[in-house]
Amino acid sequence: MRIMLYFIFILIVILSTEDSFAQSNPALVRIRMFKELSQFPQISNSQIKKINEKMWTANGNNLIFSGKKLPQNNFIIKKDSGAYDVIAVLDFNEYLAGVVAKEMPIGWPLEALKAQAVVARSYALARIKERNNKNFHLESDQQDQVFLITDSQKTRQAVYATENTVLKMPSGQILKAFYHSDCGGETVNASEVWGDKAIDSGTAKDPWCEQKKSNQWNFEIAKNEFFNRLEMQDPMQTQTSFFSSKAQIIPVANQIFSVQKLREVFGFFKIRSAFDSFEISEDKVKITGQGFGHGAGLCQWGTLAQVKQGRSYIRVLEHYYPKAKIERNSLLLSLNFPSEALQNTVSN
Repeated sequence: MRIMLYFIFILIVILSTEDSFAQSNPALVRIRMFKELSQFPQISNSQIKKINEKMWTANGNNLIFSGKKLPQNNFIIKKDSGAYDVIAVLDFNEYLAGVVAKEMPIGWPLEALKAQAVVARSYALARIKERNNKNFHLESDQQDQVFLITDSQKTRQAVYATENTVLKMPSGQILKAFYHSDCGGETVNASEVWGDKAIDSGTAKDPWCEQKKSNQWNFEIAKNEFFNRLEMQDPMQTQTSFFSSKAQIIPVANQIFSVQKLREVFGFFKIRSAFDSFEISEDKVKITGQGFGHGAGLCQWGTLAQVKQGRSYIRVLEHYYPKAKIERNSLLLSLNFPSEALQNTVSN
């Protein structure tokens, strides 16, 4: 009932503002599930109600669109371009449970899922603050955190057991806490990847991932195709060898590229992480590395190894975010959690 009343309140706010929702308590979050749709979305099992020429509500149970299950309450927004966005409105804890279920295997130990829940909560709150003038809080894909409605009670338990626990910078601001799959042996500062020192929370050595052989990778591509994909002229005489473990900036001929840009161009599953070596020969380019992901913040495979050795989620977070503080957030973040939810205890 409270969720429906809040949904109505948001609707009133939308109708009173032309371009954005007013910033509000994130007990309910607005997640952009689909964007830039060329046609009005036909959502299975939904009751569609037109609000005005640019807005509809789509509510109901077991809602399905494009093979994806949607929450019960959604807005359909027609943009000035003529494209449509689908924005879901749901309880913050339900959102977090869905993120944890998609970002970390639910078969992993509960203590690992707790660490993931705290990191996802911190990232979400920091991102909500950045988007206080938008009509949605978070994307449902890798642009923010991958989210999908879940039936997993285990991920809900991880969320409830860490209720309101967040990572904060020494300044008191909630940390925009990044995370990745496999650091390959050492994490990096977030500023090395995105250039903003305000999001740095320290680095960590990770012997658990460093010792793995299964996370080593290599990528080879014809030299002419490599330069074509980068929209560069192939410098015929260029031959280079660049060895700098975990470097985030790579010189290519007479230009500089970030590792993240190269991963976007050639594929995140082709170039999996920062490089251990980068070689351009007469006819091909060869890149090697270890790990998977940008390398900043929590390493998920390292987390798994630590909790299997008996470490608590608090110790895991302290390891990967040494400059951050682990605290309870005073703001109500959910309108719906069970009275029997586990009491959070911030202890080792």
